[in-house]
Amino acid sequence: MGSSELNDRTQTQMPFRFLKTKFSLILISLTFFYLSGCAVNQTKKANSNPYMLSKLKNTPIQSEQTVSELTAKSIEEAIPVEEFHQNLWHEIRTEFHLANQHYGNYDDYLRFYGQRKTHLQKVSQRAKPYLYYIFNEVKQRGVPYEIALLPVVESGFRATAMSHQRAMGLWQFIPSTADIFELDRNWWYDGRKDVTKSTQAALDYLQKLYKLNNDDWLLALASYNAGLGNVYKAQKKYRKKHKHQPDIQDYQPDFWEIRQYLPKETQHYVPRLLAVSHMVEFAELFELSLEPIDNQVYFSTIKLNNQVALNQVAKITDTPLEQLAQLNPGFLQAATPPKGQYQLLIPVEKAPAFKQQLNNNHDLFKVNWQRHKIRRGDNLSQIAEHYKTSSNAIKKLNGIRSSRIVAGKTLLIPIPSDASTISKVTKDLASKPSHKASGLNASYHIHTVESGDSLWKLAKYYQISTKELTSWNDLSSKKPLRIGQKLKVYRDHYGIKIEHTLKAGESLWSLAKQYSVTTKQIANWNNISQKKILQPGMKLTLWTKNITASNQKAFYEYIVRNGDNLWNIAKANQVSAKDLAIHNNLNPKSLLKPGQILKIPAKS
Repeated sequence: MGSSELNDRTQTQMPFRFLKTKFSLILISLTFFYLSGCAVNQTKKANSNPYMLSKLKNTPIQSEQTVSELTAKSIEEAIPVEEFHQNLWHEIRTEFHLANQHYGNYDDYLRFYGQRKTHLQKVSQRAKPYLYYIFNEVKQRGVPYEIALLPVVESGFRATAMSHQRAMGLWQFIPSTADIFELDRNWWYDGRKDVTKSTQAALDYLQKLYKLNNDDWLLALASYNAGLGNVYKAQKKYRKKHKHQPDIQDYQPDFWEIRQYLPKETQHYVPRLLAVSHMVEFAELFELSLEPIDNQVYFSTIKLNNQVALNQVAKITDTPLEQLAQLNPGFLQAATPPKGQYQLLIPVEKAPAFKQQLNNNHDLFKVNWQRHKIRRGDNLSQIAEHYKTSSNAIKKLNGIRSSRIVAGKTLLIPIPSDASTISKVTKDLASKPSHKASGLNASYHIHTVESGDSLWKLAKYYQISTKELTSWNDLSSKKPLRIGQKLKVYRDHYGIKIEHTLKAGESLWSLAKQYSVTTKQIANWNNISQKKILQPGMKLTLWTKNITASNQKAFYEYIVRNGDNLWNIAKANQVSAKDLAIHNNLNPKSLLKPGQILKIPAKS
């Protein structure tokens, strides 16, 4: 290399070196001002984001300007002021460096999404519960802001999304990758759909791929979609194709150079993210209407050491069950898992009440387990169907491998709040017709089947039809009843149960007249002859709708369900919790058990 050429190059490089020196002095001055307390509070630190530094380096500095002329005011102007944006979208789009750096390489995808702006608007609505958390995790880690929009491409911000390759959740983890990042999966829970756990795992994975791809984010994204091995194979194919280039074996081609060698899906995957980011940044230009998202915390994370029933959490915290399910899609059943530590996401404004209730009385959220004594003729499928669970869940809980069960043995059945999974609650409520006897107000008498009972005999006994009896209990008219089987008979059809203590001079005829029933009914209800001579003090059971005719204890029966307490049962049946407790010889603070039968005092 000649001296003339060297001098020319040296002179060419002088302005750059001079500017570089000036820039270093600027940074030193800035550091001095910050450490001495003279920095403006609103000024963002240059090293708070690795991309801020590159932005500062591109700040033009006039060649005639000297370091001494750079006042504190000019330093403030050189460094962007951190402005608070009420709308989260406005903050996210301030730092889309990847989309800007590669602008021009994804024009086709701008046209693609430009024709699907309604889709992006719907995605922005679905992002509302999750985006603040995801963006702040991205921001704290110092990764490109575009990564916060990756769920747009992965799942359309559907936390329960599942692909044909069995990838699940916002970040679409396949089972093998989920295992690497310890996203547990069982009958109760799938960590791939857990909002916070899957976000942490996805960002960990992306940062790992970034390092393995020599700090190239586009290659990291391609590796996230296609697998690191496929990216390496594509690079190998590129080097083989360009083997005559010098030093090709040490060269790492970028995404655009290896794109044609990647799987088809991955070829589209990276530019789609860049295009979405660009459209978000220039939403007004593209006439893209995004759902406004408050730039503030949406949910709080509550650590759980014990199992809780989710519908009970929703009820006590006054949180819609659909919203609770939206925040906790990782829970597959109506309760959190019975063992291990898990976390529950609660709307931030509801969290204080939940924490207080959880600390003061954990039994309010407790999931009860019901014991089922196996009867002759039972099988696991029937038992599972009865309790709205699965045979596998029963086997796993009871530590049995075979489906063979033995009469007389007892199985433990999980009864988490209601009998449906949380993900099915809304669908079930919408699809099932409302029956007048299906709610809390519609109480019923529990009949325990005895030897000799039949549908026809019981229908006659209660003065109802066999069709009503089979409908209320999901029975088949062709299937015989089992001894010990519990049947519901709704009070609106047979009246109120009366326990009548005979007084001197009373007879079957006078009782029948008093309660508007027949002597034959009273005899049948008490298994006595119509000719039997009654004695004072004898107790008889009757059902009648004419409760005003008696000063005896009139009541109907209610079977306790999981999550019930004296207060909500009393409120639903328009009686006081105190009267309900007295009527059943209970302490007002007593905890009820599923299957427990309460006597509800009837109103005159």
